[in-house]
Amino acid sequence: MNISYNWLKELIDLELSPQETAEKLTLIGLEVEEVTSHGNKLEGVVVGEVLDVNEHSNADRLVVCQVDIGTEEVQIVCGADNVAAGQKVPVATVGSALPPKNEGDDPFTIREAKLRGEESKGMICAEDELQLGDDHSGIMVLDEELKAGTPLYEAIDLYQDSIIEIEITPNRPDATCHLGVARDLAAALDLELNKPFSTEFDDQAPLNEIDIEIKAPEKCHRYVGKMVKDVTIEESPAWLKNKLEAIGVRPVNNVVDITNYVMFELGQPLHAFDADTIKGNKIAVKDFEEEITFETLDHVERKCSAGTLFICDAEEPVAIAGVMGGVDSEVSDSTTNVLIESAYFNPGDIRKTAKEQVLQSDSSYRFERGIDPQLQRIAAERAAELIANVANGQIVDACTDVHPQKTEATELPLRKSYVNKLLGTDFTTDEINSILNGLEFELLNQDDDVLTYKIPTFRPDLEREVDLIEEVGRLFDYNNIPTPEHGKFISPEPLTDWEQLVSQAKEVAKGMRFREIYSNSLMPDKDAKLLGELDNMIHTLNPISTDMTTLRPSLLYGFLTSVAYNFNRKVNQVRFFEIGNVFERSESGTYHKGIKEETNILFGLAGFKTIEHWKTEAEHYDVFDLKAPVRSFLQQLGVYQAITASANSNNRLCYTYDGTELGHLYEVDEEMREKYDFELPAFVAEFSLTKIHKARQKITQKGYEAVSKFPSFEFDFAVIVDRSVKAGTLLKSIEETAGESLKELDVFDVFEGESLGENKKSIAFRLSFLDKNKTLTIKDVEPIINKVLKVLEKEYSAKLRS
Repeated sequence: MNISYNWLKELIDLELSPQETAEKLTLIGLEVEEVTSHGNKLEGVVVGEVLDVNEHSNADRLVVCQVDIGTEEVQIVCGADNVAAGQKVPVATVGSALPPKNEGDDPFTIREAKLRGEESKGMICAEDELQLGDDHSGIMVLDEELKAGTPLYEAIDLYQDSIIEIEITPNRPDATCHLGVARDLAAALDLELNKPFSTEFDDQAPLNEIDIEIKAPEKCHRYVGKMVKDVTIEESPAWLKNKLEAIGVRPVNNVVDITNYVMFELGQPLHAFDADTIKGNKIAVKDFEEEITFETLDHVERKCSAGTLFICDAEEPVAIAGVMGGVDSEVSDSTTNVLIESAYFNPGDIRKTAKEQVLQSDSSYRFERGIDPQLQRIAAERAAELIANVANGQIVDACTDVHPQKTEATELPLRKSYVNKLLGTDFTTDEINSILNGLEFELLNQDDDVLTYKIPTFRPDLEREVDLIEEVGRLFDYNNIPTPEHGKFISPEPLTDWEQLVSQAKEVAKGMRFREIYSNSLMPDKDAKLLGELDNMIHTLNPISTDMTTLRPSLLYGFLTSVAYNFNRKVNQVRFFEIGNVFERSESGTYHKGIKEETNILFGLAGFKTIEHWKTEAEHYDVFDLKAPVRSFLQQLGVYQAITASANSNNRLCYTYDGTELGHLYEVDEEMREKYDFELPAFVAEFSLTKIHKARQKITQKGYEAVSKFPSFEFDFAVIVDRSVKAGTLLKSIEETAGESLKELDVFDVFEGESLGENKKSIAFRLSFLDKNKTLTIKDVEPIINKVLKVLEKEYSAKLRS
C-alpha cells in the first residue's frame, strides 16, 4: 500500500524525513518496501522575462527572443504563436532535463543549438512539455509579478511528495489507510493525532428520497446512506488530484475522487451512486439463490454464483457488494444527485466473491481484511462534506443508518508484571498506559497490577493479553529494550509421543543415508489422475495456478517430480525420503468435515546403486535395496515383529497390523516413469505414520534380553514348488508351523531350470532354532522340520529337493 508523506504530515506534526519515517514504520511493525519520490522539481527550469521578439531571418514560423533568466540574458528561438515581449515564461536552461512524454523514455536534455542559423540557448516551454498539463497550443504564460531567475517549482508551487510503500499484513486492516498509519506513528513518537473530521453526529431522520433495506444481515452488518444534491460533475481540484496521483490512483471526477480520497484517508470503502438512476427509489442488500450475470464498471459481464451479495434497486442489481459497482448507476457527467454508500460487509463473503471473480479492487482489499464496524457513519459524513465543497452540492439533512448486527468494543486485562516479564523491561503503569493511550485504547479500570482496556473496533486482531504486550513492545521499539546481564535457564517442554515418533522417523531415515525432500501439498489435476480416482481427492475452488489444484493423496507426486528434476540434471543416483500430510475425502474427516488427513513417510530409490567403473558396470537399484531399509525402519520403530508383510494382486508388498494397512512397497511402473520422462527404475515405500503411531500404542514394547548361553542350531532345506507360489507365502506357513523355538528364517536361494521340470522352481530356506535351557541337536530339530515339510506338501504340493 502507498502512503503519502505529505498526507501523514497533515495528520501528525512529523519532523522525521521520509527515510527516517520509513525506518520508524518498519521498527513498529509496518514493514516498508521502498520509498520513492513523486513529482518533478524541474531542476534548471526558471522564470524568464521576454525582453524582445524578432522575426527569424530563415524561417517564417520561428521567432528569435531575447530572454532575461536572472543570471544572464540569452537568445532563444521559439515557434509559439503567443510569445510576446514583456511576458514571464518558463525557460528550460541549457543542461536541464525535461520529463519524458512517455513512460520508459529517457528525459529530454536541453542543449545549445543553432536553429536555421540562429543560436538558441534554452527553450521556452508549453504546459505539456513540462508535464504540467495537456495544453500545447502555445507557451505557458506566468504571473507577471514573478521575478526572472526564480526556480519554476517555487514560482508555481509544484506538488512534491515522497511515497512510502508498506507491506500490510492481513491482521492489520486498520493500517490500510493514512489515519491508521499516522495513529501508529503518533503513538510511537508521542505526538498528537490531528483528525480533520468529526466523529460525533446528531441523530438524523432517515432519507426520504431513498428507502434502504438489508435482506442478508449475516453478510451486511451495517449500511449507511447519505445524499448530496445539485452537484456539478467536473475535474477535481489540483489538491485532490495531486494527492490521489501521488499514491497511484487515477483521478476520475470530483465525486468519485472524493470517495477514493476518504477511503485512503480513513480506510472505509465508499461507493457513489447516481441517485436518479436507482429504480423505485429503493436500495436492497441481498443475495440470490441462482447465478446472476452482471456488468461491472469495467464493462465486463461477470457470472456471479448463487449466494453472491448484491446492492439492488427495486428492479435489479446495481453493484457487487464490496467489490465493484455497475455501469447503469455510475456517476457520470450528467449526474446531479449522489447517494453515498458506506457499509460493513462480512470479510469472508467479500473474499470469496473477489477470488471467484478474480477481481480485487481497493474496496475488496479492505473489506476482506475487516474494516472498522463503527466507521461507516463517520466516513459517509466526511465524504458528503467534501463532495459538497468540491462539487458545489447541497448536503441533505438526513441519514439512513441500518445496523442489524452491532459490534461492540471488547475488553482485555493486562498485567504490568506480565508485560515486564515477557519483554524484559521495567515499565511503570503510567508508561504502559501512555503507549496504549496513543493507540486510542481506553483504560477502564486499574486494580493493583491489572489494567483493563477497552479495545477499539478498528483493532480486531487484539484478542489476548499477549497481543496487548506486543503492542507495548513494538511501539516502545524492541531495540530500546536493554539486553539482560544474565538469563534464566528454562527447561523445554517434553516432546509428545507423536513428536517423538516423527523425530525418530527422520533420524532413522537419515541414518540409512536417505536425503530429505520437501514438496508442495498441492498438485495439478493431470498428475492427480495418475494417483487414483479424482472423486476421492480434495480440489481447491480457486487454485492459485493450474499446477496447484488438488491436495495430494500420496507423497508419490513429490518424489517423482524430484527424481525427474535430478535425472534431467545428470544426477542419476536418488535416495530420498519425505514426511508430509496427505488428504482424501471421508465421511467423518480428521480436522475438517469430509476431509481425512494423515501424515505419511515415503522412502524412494531411483537410478543407479553403483556408478560405472573401469572394473565394473553401473548397477541399478532393485526392490531388495529398499526392502531391507524398510525392515530396519520398522524394527527401529518397534513395530516390525507385529506387522505382517504380504504381496497383493497389484504386485505390491503390503504391510499390515491387526487388519489395518500401514503401508506398501512397490516398483514404479513403466507407464508412470514415461509420464515423468525418465527411464531408470524407481522403487517406493510409503507408510502412514499416523497409523504406525496408533499401532505403537497397542504393541507391547520388548525390553532388553540377555544373550543366550546356548548356541543356536541352523538347518537348511530346499523345496520344489510351482513357479506361481510366492516365497513370502511359504515363509508365513513355516513360521506358523515351526513354533517358538524358531528364531530366524530367511530365503537364501531361488533356482529355476529345466532339471526341475516345467513351471517349477526351487526355494532354499535357512532356519535358526534356539532353546534357552539347552543346546539343541538334530534329534530336537528333525521332528519340527518333518512337520514343516508335511504342511508345505499338503498346502503347496512342495517336494523336498534332494
